[in-house]
Amino acid sequence: MKEEYEHYKTIRVIEYSMVVVALMVVLIIVLPSLNTIIYNMSKDSAITSTKNTIDAIKSIYTNMNLINEVGLPFKAIFNKDGYTFYEMDQKVNYKTTINIKIDGDLPKSGSITINEDGTVTAKDLIFGNIKCNQVKDQDLICDKK
Repeated sequence: MKEEYEHYKTIRVIEYSMVVVALMVVLIIVLPSLNTIIYNMSKDSAITSTKNTIDAIKSIYTNMNLINEVGLPFKAIFNKDGYTFYEMDQKVNYKTTINIKIDGDLPKSGSITINEDGTVTAKDLIFGNIKCNQVKDQDLICDKK
């Protein structure tokens, strides 16, 4: 009777070990795909937030031009404390009257510039672990920082 119990106990240990090995194999196969999915979602979110932020800066520039002529280049610099506007390389205090409101997150750092020729340059906009750049209305490039 003791031998039978030991035999079943050994079989159970082997079965549990096989289950653990099977789960580890599944994790090894699935984990890279899961990381890729998470990265792609973060990248898509950063692209959307960058486009929304660029549109918001264009809108702010247009609105400020309706009130008072605004010189170019017009720049918004983002940092951990928020953002600061510059007009013709001079710091201006529009922040007290205008808040950037977008669907998505504002960048943690970087800058958006409306150039003298009307094109937009986004430089080193950081969203989590994704950095986005756009040079003079060319394609937006976002990748790991």
